[in-house]
Amino acid sequence: MEANPNSSAVLTMMITNAVLGGMADVMAQSITAMRMTALRKPGGITKDDTMAIEIHELDRKNPVSVRELIPDSKFLPPPFDFERLTRFMAYGFMIAPIQFKWFQFLSRAFPMTKSASFFPAVKMVAFDQLIFAPVSMYYLQVYGF
Repeated sequence: MEANPNSSAVLTMMITNAVLGGMADVMAQSITAMRMTALRKPGGITKDDTMAIEIHELDRKNPVSVRELIPDSKFLPPPFDFERLTRFMAYGFMIAPIQFKWFQFLSRAFPMTKSASFFPAVKMVAFDQLIFAPVSMYYLQVYGF
């Protein structure tokens, strides 16, 4: 019985997507926790606050009510959401086989050669960002991942 050579590549992509999705969500939740901690300090965010200075600058452009961001607890950052982490990792794991087929299609549709690699690469990125990315983001939002 011969194994499909792509099966290990798909499995590797599935695991990689899950790990990267988990890392991205941990970073996002950590940044949110740091921001909320900075907002709770007496006096709020100051210019000397190195952890929140960039976010502070963004708040001036798009003001948000402090009441919307800070939960009832005055001392603790929001609890880490393991369910959200699991959802992001599951989404990365489940979308990988579809991505694998999509990238195979792009490689066949826009083959790269030694003499012509720049324009096929630009076309691949454009197709990926204009066609696949919106569809995958739609499913990420609609199906609660």
